Amino acid sequence: MFSRVRFNRKSIFAAVAILAAALSLTLAPAARARDDVPEAMPTGTETVLYSFGAGPTAGKCKIEDGAAPFGSLTYVAATGLLFGTTSTTTSEGNGDGTVFQIMPDGSDYVVDHYFTGAKTDGNDPRTNAMTLVGTVLYGTTLTGGQNSNGTIFSINDDGTGYSSPLLYDFAKTAKNNAGDQPTSCFVAVGSVLYGMTSEGGKKGGTTGDGAIFSFDTSSNTYSRLYSFTGKQGADPHGQLILDPNGTTFYGMTRAGGAHDVGVIFSFSAKCSAVSCKYKYKVLHNFACPGHSTPMCIDSSDGATPDHGTLVQNNSTLYGLTTYGGAFGNGALFSIHTDGTHFKILQSFGKPGTNDGINPYGSLMLNGTTLYGMTQLGGSQGFGTVFQIDTTGDNYDRIYDFQGGDDAANPIDNVILLDNTLYGMTETGGQCGDGAIFSLVPPP
Repeated sequence: MFSRVRFNRKSIFAAVAILAAALSLTLAPAARARDDVPEAMPTGTETVLYSFGAGPTAGKCKIEDGAAPFGSLTYVAATGLLFGTTSTTTSEGNGDGTVFQIMPDGSDYVVDHYFTGAKTDGNDPRTNAMTLVGTVLYGTTLTGGQNSNGTIFSINDDGTGYSSPLLYDFAKTAKNNAGDQPTSCFVAVGSVLYGMTSEGGKKGGTTGDGAIFSFDTSSNTYSRLYSFTGKQGADPHGQLILDPNGTTFYGMTRAGGAHDVGVIFSFSAKCSAVSCKYKYKVLHNFACPGHSTPMCIDSSDGATPDHGTLVQNNSTLYGLTTYGGAFGNGALFSIHTDGTHFKILQSFGKPGTNDGINPYGSLMLNGTTLYGMTQLGGSQGFGTVFQIDTTGDNYDRIYDFQGGDDAANPIDNVILLDNTLYGMTETGGQCGDGAIFSLVPPP
């Protein structure tokens, strides 16, 4: 199993990048045609909308502000605002994270809430976007709350009304708890939110392998629906999605499965007037030849979908893995909803190119085009934004992050508004605390 000890991410990413480059030159098999990376300069037009820590005044840093966003943005059509969270702040005395709002043109940035941790509030919100239900946004924090194992919170879609007291405090870490330490947000079915925890549940020793849960916002009722078992998946870091049939959820785990590098699964519900019965099924075990973690070089499979959330187009699911693929630097795949026809559409990090490597987030689907980001790689090594057809054709890096005052090292996914992509990066920007950016993709 992967260790869940938290390390300095920037040091890890640097070490992994060096290791990936060295190993891929000696171990990678010949690339297929669709792994060829166009070396022309990317043609997307990027704008940094906001640099965390800088504020509205050029040349200023370390204002009381958010820092290091590990998630993505939520657009609220009714108010025209983008909302997001940061995992920490620039303040030495309060580093628990923020909820913020900003207009799509980069104006009117406001911190709506500073998390305070320390039993009374959440701390360290993580991946994916907050979930909008009606006029209320719902989110989670990885830690904080009464038991220091995470919380569920809400805030109105105009930035007011942060939930105090919190809607839910996750349980203490122990075998047979209801789940703890959520790393993502929810899919909503009416007033009920469905999510996952990275730890807890009734399986997996002292920390647990995680759980699937529901939370009814009309009554603040939390229910554990399934406990991950390790061999059938463990440590989910992404979000569930719901099939249009309305009864089947799909998701991924970061670890567990046949090779301990994660699985793709379905989770279905059959409900009567008084109760529901749930069925969990592994659709695919990610592979790791020779257990050579973390890279797991395999031209026909991916490994370790960290922060990964699937997207669905009819009967096909698409997703990203952080490692695996032909060069060990991550892969983009498709699979049918019944678990058949798993296929690698793109292997990241072809040697001798400036391709992106190590996607830590999720895809965004627009028609027949998939958009995504890689945390590293590109011409400057600070990550990329890419697009690819759902057939696996026409892969193209559309932007290379430049570092410096530019955004750098994205963790999650982009969203699309009026032919413009919006996203966040963990580092970069004027103060190095991360940035919000917009990007107009090439025609």
